[in-house]
Order: sequence, then structure tokens, then C-alpha cells
Amino acid sequence: MNNNMKKVSALMALSMALGGGAAYAATLDNTKPVHQTSVSADSNAVSVVNVSVNGATISDGYWNKDGKVAMIPLRDLTDALGIELEWNKETKTAELTRGALWTQVITGKDQYSVNKMSLTLGTAPEITGGKLYVPVSFAEKALHGQVNTTGNQVTISSEEDVKTVTERGVITRISNQDKYKSIQIGGAGTDGIVLNLSDETKFISVEGKEIALTDLAIGMNVEAEHSLITTRSLPPQTPTYTVTVLDDAAESQLKDVLGTAGTIENVTTAEGSISQIEITGTRLTETAPDHVVLNIAKDTLIVNHEGETVKAEELTKGAKVIGFYSPMLTRSLPPIGTAWKVVVETPAAELEAK
Repeated sequence: MNNNMKKVSALMALSMALGGGAAYAATLDNTKPVHQTSVSADSNAVSVVNVSVNGATISDGYWNKDGKVAMIPLRDLTDALGIELEWNKETKTAELTRGALWTQVITGKDQYSVNKMSLTLGTAPEITGGKLYVPVSFAEKALHGQVNTTGNQVTISSEEDVKTVTERGVITRISNQDKYKSIQIGGAGTDGIVLNLSDETKFISVEGKEIALTDLAIGMNVEAEHSLITTRSLPPQTPTYTVTVLDDAAESQLKDVLGTAGTIENVTTAEGSISQIEITGTRLTETAPDHVVLNIAKDTLIVNHEGETVKAEELTKGAKVIGFYSPMLTRSLPPIGTAWKVVVETPAAELEAK
């Protein structure tokens, strides 16, 4: 073998050695757990997210592929918060239950169900290393926790550690289903707020006695103590701890109360006082009309959502109101009844100013 052939053979051997070493090094890199990769702040690689719930450390999370969203292990999160998780292996769906809270998480879909309401967070749940991970915002928006993210450290506090707020409003809807119990106050439709109820929610009468959800009726003015955390749905929803009835109306007057929310179309006066209002809008109960004429009697309550008395002069054409009345209606079109309470949502003057 001449010198040139020896040089070529030596170069080929060196090349093969270097190539084999590189392949071996790449194999070692691939065995490294992806959640333990150390990255710089501007890298798109995955890095560890340290997670603690109510002061206790749970399994690490990681930054998503964009490096912008912290993903945390769902099972560890729910265990730490005392939330029951049921996993469906076939549909890759998790159902979360605790008291009045029910949430569904579907792998690969940015569509979270929270007590019948749909919630999107901008990031879908994903399975990594045999575990289901959700964006950290899920702990706040769906589970009503308080979340703080500093660098690669995420701390989560359950709703019991979050301050509560007290809010007054008139009941416009009551849902007494087996699994999902709630009342809506402060408005109808997408207005107001939905108070999710659980077995731990207390109901108190105006006399201070303990009552039940079945003792409530639409049109009642209540004061609710609920979590500071609410969903971003319309209307927002929140866990509720105490509901206190502020009305002292007789039970017979509240039995089978009907309600219609809408706009005053016409106002009738008699002897200088308002005697009738005509409302067109949305029925609050199945048997209520969406177009009704209500007599305004001397004992008709005219209030705002706080339960504060307002002047009858605010019952003007164009004003948004909610009328509550007896089921005793005429058979005319529209039917005519007598108002027990009228809630002035937005006076006509405010609507014109907008």
C-alpha cells in the first residue's frame, strides 16, 4: 500500500470514529428526561416548573413547547386540593368533582367544561410521560384557586385560603338539580352572577333561622357570601358559602311567583301615579309570559338589585326592569297581572346616556 492509500485509509477510519462517537453522544442525550433539561430564558426547550399547592410540593411541571405556558400534573393537583378525579381511559377524559364544582378535561382539546359552562384557556391538556398535564391557569379559572408564578416556581392556594366577598341581589333563577344546584342574582340571562351551591352552603332566613334551598323563590332579595374567584363565563360563576334572605314577605305571596325581565314598552298613569307598566322581554319561568302588563299597586315593591327602594318615577318607557308577579293573570293578550316586586335594572335615562 503506497503512502497516498495509507492516508486515505487513515482519514476514513478517523471519520468513522468521529461519526460513531457523535451517534453515541446523541443516544445519551435522548435518554435524558425532557423535564430536567436546563435552558436559558430565551430558549424554546422544555424546563422544569416547580409546583406547590397549599404549601406542599407536588410533582414538577414543565413549560410548553413555546416556553410561555406552565403545564402542571392534573392528578397531583386535584389530590392536593381534595378534588375527586375520575379518569376515562377510552375517551382520555378526566371528570373532577368537589361539592358544587364539576369540571371535565379532554386530552388535546382547549375546551374545559365547568358546571355546564364552556371555558377556553388558550392551551389544550396533554399527556406527557403517562401523566395528564393542564395549563396552570386551569387551577385559577376552573378550580377557583389563587395562582402565583415567579420564574420557574408556581404556588397555588385553594379557595378556602382566598378572601370571600358579600354581594346582594334579587334571585332571578333557581336550579335545584341533583348534581348542579345554583341560584342567579343581580340580573337575568347573561347578567348578574351564578352562585354555585354545595352541601356545605348555608341558607338563613331574615329571622336568622336555618332554612333550605327549597324555601327560596325568584324575586327574593338575598345576601350571599361567595368566593372572590369567579369564572370568566357570562354570567360568571362562583362557589357560595352562605345565602341570607333579606325579604320578610309572606310565604303565600311568594308561592309560584312568575317573572319577566325586559324593557318597559308603555306606562299608564292614573290620578298622577303610575298604575300599569307593559314589559316585553324574557320569561324567567316556564309558565311566565315574555310579554305582560303589570298593575302597580300601593304595596308593590319597587327596588334596585341591592334591594333598596327606588321611586316609581323610574318606571319609564325604555327602562330595563324585572317584574315579579302572581300566576293569577287575565287571558288577554298580553296577559294582565299585579306586580309583587319590580326591580329597576337600568333606568331609561342611563340607557340614553350610553
